Amino acid sequence: TDAASNASEAQSVTLDINDLDDVAPAFLSGSNAPIIENSGSGQVVYTASAADSADTSDGVTFSLLSGTNLDPALSIDATTGEVTLNEQPNFESKPEYFFTVLAEDAAGQGAVKHVTLTVTNVDDTAPTISSSESIAVNENIGAGQVIYTVTADDSLDISACLTFSLTEDSDAALSINP
Repeated sequence: TDAASNASEAQSVTLDINDLDDVAPAFLSGSNAPIIENSGSGQVVYTASAADSADTSDGVTFSLLSGTNLDPALSIDATTGEVTLNEQPNFESKPEYFFTVLAEDAAGQGAVKHVTLTVTNVDDTAPTISSSESIAVNENIGAGQVIYTVTADDSLDISACLTFSLTEDSDAALSINP
């Protein structure tokens, strides 16, 4: 309407609202990962996954946040989220690894996941025989007599029990209780 009260025809206007990527990705992967000791270097030990379907998305990229928790032996594939341990896992020297994964969408929205990689201990240390290397017995003591008791130590590692056996080159007249 102008100053003389002349009105224009009505104009319909459509307002379109652009859906922006304003919601951060949500992690689908957990916060714990186990790995078996001595299982090899260079293996994938965790796969980060995140959904970004709450709004428009051009995908998610992954990275490891640097800082006090990031171990230099860990690396991540930015596209797949696969975390690789680039050293041999060894429970005795390092029973756990801690790291933080960042999932970030194209708009810069990010989410973090704190992860603990736990190394499962395995029995990887051989026992040591602690009993004497030589014995003497009197002749004619009779058959079926205990002439030697083997003792061994397996305390350097986890162990359910020890079993004993004679090597193939042992005298056939000897036997051992396992």
